[in-house]
Amino acid sequence: AILALHPDCVVLHVTCAASLMHAACRRPPSACVAAMVLGLTYLFGAPVFAQNIDGGRSELPGMKQDMFDMAQKQKKVGGQRRSRGPPDCPKSDKMSPFWGLAFVSGELFVKVNSTESTCSRLLTVGGANLTVLTNASRTCGPAGEVKKRIAEDLSAVFFQAGLDWVKHENEMIEIVTEEGTFEVPVNEEKWAAQSECWARGCDCEQAKNPIGKAMLWTLLFVAIGGLVADSAKLSLEKVRGKKPQKHVECRKGHKMEEVKFCRTHVCDVCKAQGTCYQCSVSCPYDMCKDCYKAAKKKAKEDLQAWYEKHPEEKAKDEEKKKEKKAKKGGASEAEDSDGDTGKEGRAESEAESTAKADSETGKESQADSSKPDEETDKEAEEKAAEASEDKQDSK
Repeated sequence: AILALHPDCVVLHVTCAASLMHAACRRPPSACVAAMVLGLTYLFGAPVFAQNIDGGRSELPGMKQDMFDMAQKQKKVGGQRRSRGPPDCPKSDKMSPFWGLAFVSGELFVKVNSTESTCSRLLTVGGANLTVLTNASRTCGPAGEVKKRIAEDLSAVFFQAGLDWVKHENEMIEIVTEEGTFEVPVNEEKWAAQSECWARGCDCEQAKNPIGKAMLWTLLFVAIGGLVADSAKLSLEKVRGKKPQKHVECRKGHKMEEVKFCRTHVCDVCKAQGTCYQCSVSCPYDMCKDCYKAAKKKAKEDLQAWYEKHPEEKAKDEEKKKEKKAKKGGASEAEDSDGDTGKEGRAESEAESTAKADSETGKESQADSSKPDEETDKEAEEKAAEASEDKQDSK
């Protein structure tokens, strides 16, 4: 009765088995053996038998199931969820009607007669075109192996598409290509030759791309050349040492430039608040005035030590400086000459304007002399007033 109420309790099964064995010890040997067998049955068999309390009636078709039946089913399954991907494909017979094939730009090119024959575009095989084979290949197996299943597991693809496949080796199948219709045998020898070369195109002319190969080889040579140049540069720097920079740089090798004092920024060297220098390329790197001076002094010392070890580098740098100065001097002379010519032109224009003004004033003076004295007196008064006003404005 207790086991019927609690069928899944292991402790009760163990207790019942122990009580039966203890009671059997006071009986004859045959009764003891029977009691031990009954106790072991309770211990190991009762949980299994107790899984279906109703005798399996709930599992019959058409019977209603409650939440307890569903929980019992989940215990049996173990809580495993079914995968959302397609199911596994059926086993392949490892036979093929082609000696080779290649996938090129959404088309399938095959070798029908031998491994050394030319490839031709496939229209249908066994009445199925490439679209039918591709759709059938997607219904089973991993999603990224659609072409592989068509090339190596063609029998499984035909089974998934519901098409008729050969029943034994060397049976004939119909193939339609651009060159015509052929009846070819299906065997394992073709499958072995095709499975080895289909990933590389099986030497089909359609799969060969000379322009692409040339571009790839060019990129390879460029990459190798750059790698060799960088390795040679690094090895030379290790042997001779790297030339120090003239300017103070940030951690990424960019030049530091002076900016307005910023109180909110923090120096990346001494962690002091307030900086006057920052990276010229917008890196988040700032320096205070003291750290910049110390870095500048150290850069000059390192450069001087480098010049002492390598005087030829110093001579080259001096020559470059001279050339830059000469270029700047020529440009400044040209600007000066342009300025002189401009000044001369301006002086000439001013002289012409003064001459015109004098001639106009002479004419006006002649006209004024002909006027009566009253008018001249009025003009003199007006000029005196204007002059006084000008003086006041200047003050």
